[in-house]
Amino acid sequence: MRRRRRKTTRFWRLALLLVLGWLGWDGVVQRPASPARDATQVFEVIPGARLHPHPDNDGDSFHLEHNGQVHEFRLYFADCPEKKRHHLNGQRLAEQGAYFDGLDEARTLALGRQAEAFTREMLTSQPFTLFTKWHKVYDSGRYYAFVVFADGVDLSARLVQAGLARIHTRGTTLPTNQDAKTHELELRRLEAVARERRLGGWGMR
Repeated sequence: MRRRRRKTTRFWRLALLLVLGWLGWDGVVQRPASPARDATQVFEVIPGARLHPHPDNDGDSFHLEHNGQVHEFRLYFADCPEKKRHHLNGQRLAEQGAYFDGLDEARTLALGRQAEAFTREMLTSQPFTLFTKWHKVYDSGRYYAFVVFADGVDLSARLVQAGLARIHTRGTTLPTNQDAKTHELELRRLEAVARERRLGGWGMR
């Protein structure tokens, strides 16, 4: 009788541990904000999206909400400095600082925070249209996109024009059918003006 009670007790203890373990794991697993989307060959045009607050939002990557779903997007053409240092991005920070004529890490991080604030202001102060083909940024769960404002200027260009981003990362043909090379030349022109006027990172040394 005692053996049977011991076996029953052990069984319920084991069952309890399994349940607690499952709950604990379920609590730490990061669930996707919304279902993954399949890549397409043409842009999907998404008006009316709005910025979704998230600690990972920065100058060139941010979460947007539309029709009850949240996705994280990454800008074409523009790469803003990191806003915080962690053990994996030291080399990237160094490359970003070097691009802006040799900023040290502290100034590079400060520039990244400026870029985050700039993008947040842009995305919350005026309407914009999102254009995406749902092409993934490696395996990060992010998707490449253009954010275009009512005047026809996209956010990547605004960031470069303000001296808050380097011309870097993936490019593509624009929603207007302008080819990537032509658009990059336009970005280089905007960058040259920002550099001459010592805007953003170009004036931090």
